[in-house]
Amino acid sequence: MQFINGNIAREIGRLHGWREKFWSRRYTASIVLDEHAAEERMQYVLANSVKEGLVRHPRYWPGVHSYRALVEGTSLQGIWIDRTSLHLNPHLKEHEVTEHLTLKLERLPHLDELAEQKHRELIKILTVEMLESIDVSNKKFLGQKRVLKQNPTDAPSKTSKSPAPLCHTSSAELRSQFRKQFNAFVDVYKQAYEKLAKGLFKLEFPEGSIPPTAWAKA
Repeated sequence: MQFINGNIAREIGRLHGWREKFWSRRYTASIVLDEHAAEERMQYVLANSVKEGLVRHPRYWPGVHSYRALVEGTSLQGIWIDRTSLHLNPHLKEHEVTEHLTLKLERLPHLDELAEQKHRELIKILTVEMLESIDVSNKKFLGQKRVLKQNPTDAPSKTSKSPAPLCHTSSAELRSQFRKQFNAFVDVYKQAYEKLAKGLFKLEFPEGSIPPTAWAKA
């Protein structure tokens, strides 16, 4: 995610002459614990551009959106510019190191076995439920033309921020279990770090963690 976010920020900066901080905060991964919560997260993704009051339906968003690909089978096309080759070989032109790519979206794991048409219908249902929860009938939207006229470096006068949740789940029991396991994981990590700080190098950080330095695992 550091690689993806870093390169997105650099490319946007090149396009629009933006040299300041691009992302408002660091990337945070929140674990999704059950299938119902996974579908809720999918609805959150489908709501992008609608919940912000920009367009009435995700299919109307003029930029990149997963809706058309998931429901209508529209191909998501993009380009990859090999900036490393450009840096190492200044005589090259940008078009010579540009590759045209098709992005393939993966399904939610529990929907992987669904027939294509059934999967499209399910995504449609999730979209309808999302639109009903936002109540688009009583909401004003900016619309495609005005969206495209916006200055990409403009910022809203008011923003809404909330802490990222530790996990997503529809079960209070699962949430409680996950929090206990996470707290235990953090405790073990802290204990290993404290020993490391005292010069005790022969130690083990908990499985799945990233030690502060590579030699800490020795």
